[in-house]
Amino acid sequence: ETFDHAFLNNFAEGEFWIVRSKMVFIQGRYLATPYTNGLSATHAIAIGGPFLLGHTIMVGPMDNGQILVDGQPACTGFPSSTDVAGVATLTYDAQGTVVDAAQAHLDKHIVHIDLPLDTHVEVMRWANHINVRITMTPRVGGQSGDCGTFDGNPADDRAGYPVAGNECLFHHLTPVRPSPDHDISECIRKDPTKYHMALRTCQATDEDAKNSNSAKYGCVFDVCFAGPQYAAQDAAM
Repeated sequence: ETFDHAFLNNFAEGEFWIVRSKMVFIQGRYLATPYTNGLSATHAIAIGGPFLLGHTIMVGPMDNGQILVDGQPACTGFPSSTDVAGVATLTYDAQGTVVDAAQAHLDKHIVHIDLPLDTHVEVMRWANHINVRITMTPRVGGQSGDCGTFDGNPADDRAGYPVAGNECLFHHLTPVRPSPDHDISECIRKDPTKYHMALRTCQATDEDAKNSNSAKYGCVFDVCFAGPQYAAQDAAM
């Protein structure tokens, strides 16, 4: 869900803008996992831009990722915290609520990142992916990215802004693999039982899916092609 409450999907692999403004740069690396049937999940997040005065912060998953500040390991203990040159702070602990309610019973490893300009990022680290919650105010001059334009109009939000090589906060670009060409009609045609299960799951789990056709479509798509755990994640975002 975007800041303006649009429901967008971006299941392609590669580096994409999550938030892009004059001051705030937040990028995501999206990769498929063994559990998502070729659909990508958020593998890592990178934060930089003028508001960090040249510093960068990156957070990846537990099994094959790290917490990095300016390319160096940070918060290597648990719990732990670190200061980024007086510009930002990172706290790594088990406090807070997860984005995916279906994972609430699991051990939590959450990185809380306090940033300038009233921006706060929480990263929930799991074995091979992360979930991200971003709290911020609309940026002067506008913004774009997978979190939307934050202008009060969900109709102008869209997903899938690739990061150019000269703007990449990660060490390198991942070759962009287009999102698998799935559609809900494919789920209805090939496995109507799964489709109706997805519909019931979304309507029972996700309050937005009861009141919004776009939210229902997004939730049913996620459950059909990635699994029922994504209904709870859609509801929590």
